[in-house]
Amino acid sequence: MTKILLKRKLFYVACVAFFGFSILSIQVSAQRKPAPIRTGAPQPSAAQIALSVNAKNALDAAVAALQAESLTEAERHAREAVKLAPRSPVTHNVLGVILDKAGKMKEAAAVFQTAIRLDAKFISPRNNLARLLAQTGKTAEAVREFENLLKIEPNYLQARYNLGAIYAEAGNFEKSAENFSAARRSAPNDPQLALAFLNVAYRAKRQAEADAAAETVERAAQNDFRRLFTLGIALAQNNQYERAARIFSKANEIQPKTFEVLYNLGVSLYNLDKNDEAIKYLAEAADLNPDAPEVHFRLGLAASEKSEFSNAAEEFRHAIERDPKNANYHYLLGREYFRAGFFGGAIDAYTRAIALNPKEVAYLMARGNANYRKGEGQASAQDFDLAAALDPTIKDIDYLRGYAHRAAGNFDRARELLEKFVAKNPNHIEALASLGYIAVEQGRLADAEPILKKVLALDVENTPVLYDFARLAIKKRDYAEGARRLERVIAKDKLHTQAYYQLFLAYSRLKSNDKAQKALADFKRLEALEKQSSEEKILDEKLRTQQILGQQ
Repeated sequence: MTKILLKRKLFYVACVAFFGFSILSIQVSAQRKPAPIRTGAPQPSAAQIALSVNAKNALDAAVAALQAESLTEAERHAREAVKLAPRSPVTHNVLGVILDKAGKMKEAAAVFQTAIRLDAKFISPRNNLARLLAQTGKTAEAVREFENLLKIEPNYLQARYNLGAIYAEAGNFEKSAENFSAARRSAPNDPQLALAFLNVAYRAKRQAEADAAAETVERAAQNDFRRLFTLGIALAQNNQYERAARIFSKANEIQPKTFEVLYNLGVSLYNLDKNDEAIKYLAEAADLNPDAPEVHFRLGLAASEKSEFSNAAEEFRHAIERDPKNANYHYLLGREYFRAGFFGGAIDAYTRAIALNPKEVAYLMARGNANYRKGEGQASAQDFDLAAALDPTIKDIDYLRGYAHRAAGNFDRARELLEKFVAKNPNHIEALASLGYIAVEQGRLADAEPILKKVLALDVENTPVLYDFARLAIKKRDYAEGARRLERVIAKDKLHTQAYYQLFLAYSRLKSNDKAQKALADFKRLEALEKQSSEEKILDEKLRTQQILGQQ
């Protein structure tokens, strides 16, 4: 359970999501500086850039204002350029970029479409339009536009990158990897492309290619702390913990005492089951930033993995102090209390988790189990019923509900649920045993006998069922058979207190006074031992509770 919880949301302490996929734009004109990833795309034709002096001046002024982020001025100059050169796809493309930057996306899309109509082979407005469509959620249209662009220029790097980003966002990692791989053929040593590729290649199960891309990024990073940290995050997000831990260790050597590096190094080591090392680095991270709840949470998980329940509970409490509204922290604190046998504390912690997230089935199931172990059958049944209402597909939920209702004394409801479960699991020993027990308790002796016989046929050594089978004989007033069966129970379990009492009753009915008195004496002796054991258990539980709560 702990590993799953940790891997779901792994490295949220990272300052920036360096490795996310951003849709890249292209040049606003033939003169604009190259985009972050350079392309081998053809320049506009001479006809496209043959503008009058006034139109060119207006276009240059628009680009300069855009670069200075003076969008109002940029739009005014761009509209003037379009007015002076209405048949130029370049002027329309520049205006579209400015409108897009100004948030006028619908108008920008129309302007890009005009540029495309003026020159269907002019790549820049096609890329910009496709990017705009992707950013406004029109993914299918964006993909179609990028693919149209690639028919004109198959090796256009930015379109490949942008398609890869769209497919990655949609979770189609194989298609994403194909496009990033195609882009890399134009720039095989580009670390940004390699980083983008490895993120999807690992998810697409292209392990060897992803590893090679990671090596490319690492070589390019050399001793650049920021680049190494970015690579480490990408690797860890893709469950490449061995390599991630090595990269984080290298980053830690370059720039020691960095909270984010120590934290992520600790988490990577935890996922490699190197808990002592994980705790070392997580503790260092906690020293640097003791107010970060997540580092205490991770320390709690690592301590829990080592079965250090008191330390784990203490760290989860620290996390809760810093983030009391995080339901998962309360849930995991409850789990530690439960594992230590502190069921009351577990129920309280689970209840706080449920109050914060009442629809989380795992929390209800955990509290139901804790209530059952504490002997609170009715509360346990209510929790399992609530869980079933939220998710009726939970494995064995009818069995669990039936068992809890049996503990609560709700025999009719327990019988209904267990019979439903047994209909699907006809040889489930525990469910059948419970049905036999309920039948005996309800006095349905004719129903009880075939059920108990079936269980014993499946498990001849099942002592609880042998005991119920003996009680059945006694309830049928077959005291001799009941005594014989009880002797068999005691032969298997000499500390079965209630078996001695039932044996006393059976021998009393049979007028075997000596045997009855011996059985009664054994019963009283074991009853006294049970009382002493119960008192010791209460004391032991009190001491354990004090220990786990950090009391002296």
